[in-house]
Amino acid sequence: MDSQGTWIRKKSLLQKIDIITQMREIYQKIPELIELDQVGAYCTVVETKGSTPQKPGAKLLILPDLRNIGTLGGGCVEAEARRQAIGLMQGGEPRLLQFQLDSDYGWDDGLICGGNMKIFIDLPRTRAEAEMFTRLQGLNAEKVPLIFATVVESEQQGVDVGMKMVFAANGERIGTLGNSSLEADVESQISTVLEENRASVLQQNQTTSIFLEPLQPRPTLLIAGAGHVGQALCHLGNWLDFDIAIIDDRADFASTERLPEADEIIIGDIAEELRKYPINHLTYVVIVTRGHQHDESALHSVVESDARYIGLIGSRRKIKLIFDDLLEIGIPIEKLKRVYAPIGLDINSKTVPEIAVSIASQLIQVRNGAEKPQAFEAQPAQMPTIKL
Repeated sequence: MDSQGTWIRKKSLLQKIDIITQMREIYQKIPELIELDQVGAYCTVVETKGSTPQKPGAKLLILPDLRNIGTLGGGCVEAEARRQAIGLMQGGEPRLLQFQLDSDYGWDDGLICGGNMKIFIDLPRTRAEAEMFTRLQGLNAEKVPLIFATVVESEQQGVDVGMKMVFAANGERIGTLGNSSLEADVESQISTVLEENRASVLQQNQTTSIFLEPLQPRPTLLIAGAGHVGQALCHLGNWLDFDIAIIDDRADFASTERLPEADEIIIGDIAEELRKYPINHLTYVVIVTRGHQHDESALHSVVESDARYIGLIGSRRKIKLIFDDLLEIGIPIEKLKRVYAPIGLDINSKTVPEIAVSIASQLIQVRNGAEKPQAFEAQPAQMPTIKL
């Protein structure tokens, strides 16, 4: 808090996790409400500037009995958005709200964020919308990236506020935005929006605003090594909404008893199993095996893959030795530069849980499209003596 009492809230890991979890719950609930001929108010933060309690993509679904799923950040903003949304549920139309987070929308304890937020209140009620939300869940289960586009402002003839369209990376299109030119504009943004993985607003001719929300499938965390760090990361990764696959050549370590959160446990030669694994842009590889040779062979197996993230545990000296060996056998330096090594964010971690949190933090940083993901600038003086 500064001298004027302005409060700056940093987006926490839990905040992002909650958004993902709540989104899935909301997308399941909307078709159920429509099937029962009930209307819920589907509220989404579509744009923010400055310091705000939530970021674009945060959601709140107000049910007919006025219970909530999700949050827009709490405080007076959510209370006012909720009040207006409840009014619209009685036969109203979708609407875009704008809030300046000044003294009028401060928190109960007097803290003021100082930014501004735009919140779109949607009222899905048609059979077509129910089918669209149901298909969204199906595409997500099939691991198909997509953009969910919603008209939040419009002065164009035939383009109504609340119109929606799904643009899936497999070419599937569901719904309409009411204008082929507008749809073509969204088409041209698909690659960029999916790559940045950040919700944004597309404006056309200052008359129409489209909220573009990238919906990425649940990614896979592929852990090489089922020792103590791998075990801790398996637990954290599941909580952070990753599918978990873990590989080790020790059956007593790679067991369901030790790794109950794992979706897939593979027992076999680590390097060989990594080469066989279907790694793609939704795969995050973490190498935490029990020794230098295993780490090197594991990295060799995945370094030229399409993995979104590759991280390698160890000291700078060990990593330099591994990199030198791989360069000598012809691995391009550009491929090695992709590797996050030493792995994790620098939180001066010493214990196994702390190391796992450091790695998990970096995974989220990359998954959420940080503009400049930061690797270690300095390694702690001495890594903890642990059995990987």
